[in-house]
Amino acid sequence: MEFSKLKLRSQIAPAGFAIQRPDGGFVIRREQKHELLKLVAGALLVHLLFVPLAHAAPPDQEPTTVYVVQLDDTLSAIASRYDSTVQALVQANGIKDPNLIHPGQRLVIPSASPPQEPATQAQVHVVHRGETLYRIAQLYGTTVQALVAANNLADPNLIHRGQKLIIPSAMASPAEPLPAPFVAVELTPSPIVQGQTLVVKVKAEGIVGLSGLYDKDRPVVFVEGEQQTLGERWALVGIHALTEVGAHPLKLTATDAEGQQTEVLLSVPVVDGGYGVENIVLPPDRSALLDPDLIKAEWERLAQVFGVFGRQQLWAGPFIVPAEGPITSQFGTRRSYNGGPARSYHEGIDYDVPPGAAVLAANDGQVALAEPLTVRGNAVIIDHGLGIHSGYYHLSEINVQEGQQVKQGNVVGKVGDTGLATGPHLHWEIRVRGINVDPAQWTWQTIP
Repeated sequence: MEFSKLKLRSQIAPAGFAIQRPDGGFVIRREQKHELLKLVAGALLVHLLFVPLAHAAPPDQEPTTVYVVQLDDTLSAIASRYDSTVQALVQANGIKDPNLIHPGQRLVIPSASPPQEPATQAQVHVVHRGETLYRIAQLYGTTVQALVAANNLADPNLIHRGQKLIIPSAMASPAEPLPAPFVAVELTPSPIVQGQTLVVKVKAEGIVGLSGLYDKDRPVVFVEGEQQTLGERWALVGIHALTEVGAHPLKLTATDAEGQQTEVLLSVPVVDGGYGVENIVLPPDRSALLDPDLIKAEWERLAQVFGVFGRQQLWAGPFIVPAEGPITSQFGTRRSYNGGPARSYHEGIDYDVPPGAAVLAANDGQVALAEPLTVRGNAVIIDHGLGIHSGYYHLSEINVQEGQQVKQGNVVGKVGDTGLATGPHLHWEIRVRGINVDPAQWTWQTIP
């Protein structure tokens, strides 16, 4: 007997269960609803007891798995995890658009295979202004094709700010165990793009000292972290924007209480930043500022500022953009002046901001310089501690004094066009122990 045919034999309710309305219809008496439900339940039970055995599922039928969609899931990632395909999931669940699934949605998985756990925890990248799929792929050591497949992207050229992308994890080969007293070493990000800031975190037991060398000659200075039980320490390394692409050595040396030293040699993979080339045409009255002697004298003054490394971290959390406006020149762009060879690069980010607009401190710190410079014009440099400095150049006004403590968001000056500038704008930069790095990374990543 088919369930669809199970119904009351008459459209008229049994006597005593209903009263007739003036229009000829019936309404169940409130006091008799419970009794009527018992009758229907009994009929259902009789039907279930007499279902022919031929209708039962065969014992060898594949079990059905139900998966609850989580935040940031994609159909492609779910299919891969359960050794299935997007097409199979679409057919099994009647999905019209494979790009439209939502958290909490239940999906039938047409496969008995258990979920495959990834080798490492899945990473999610939030797209930031100016990023391309090519650069994101380089950042994580993957390919544009892999990102397109993992995120079901219809057009690799169409990604938007704030979009979350799943980074497909590669099956990593087991790393060699670290020698004692090292417990763990973490390099973030890895691979790293030219011009970014590398965060090195080390956990080691029973050590009294930890030092490092990047590229054989650049000291890596560690700071003690919060988890003192494992002796966690971290350090920041600025990767120069002109660093040669490829693997670069990082040597770590731990010293225990008895003076015994243990070394670990790591590799830092650096990938190309994909920076373009700009030709800057200077008006005649500014071209004289390219004089090598002027540039050298100004750099000697800046070296005095950038050479001071405070021992206390003054910043907290991500940095803010000091002035809102369109970006007219990205960090790292190779630069040519007046048609000459592109021998330099842009050391910060330029923002197209109206003259006189307020310039804000990107994070907490102490003013290390507040004076007019020849090339950089009216300048403010903030010392954020531990060798981290932020610079604000070409100002029309300087509103702070050297030695002054500032908080994130305090006004430090006004936008102008002083120094080597072709018009009003703000040039903002960040240095890590004297090395210029991409400021944008500090706005979307909490460092360390």
